[in-house]
Amino acid sequence: MAGDICSQPPYVGRGGWSWYTGAAAWMHRAAIESIFGLRQGARDLCFMPCLPSHWQQAELTLRRDGRTMRFILMRASPADALEASAPRGAQLLAPGQLLHWTTLAPESCFVIPLPLD
Repeated sequence: MAGDICSQPPYVGRGGWSWYTGAAAWMHRAAIESIFGLRQGARDLCFMPCLPSHWQQAELTLRRDGRTMRFILMRASPADALEASAPRGAQLLAPGQLLHWTTLAPESCFVIPLPLD
């Protein structure tokens, strides 16, 4: 993020960063949409993830309209991903598969298996 250092009194040497502006929200959105591949619509969503190759797993919690949806992206076969996330009661969600979130229970969990590198 961009930053600047003031050179005029009384703020000489003090810095300001664009994290304190709306730029942080745009950076957050870019990361969620590009790395996690989250695509949101009015009633559905899907993931087209592009995790860095050294990330074995990542998680995202999305709160919308009174619902809490947890997504676990995992480098594993669908069967292994489902087994590993069974204690959380996760359902399988394939990359690119549309999820109609407006029909979900107040709390849900999904695992998205990613190809092994």
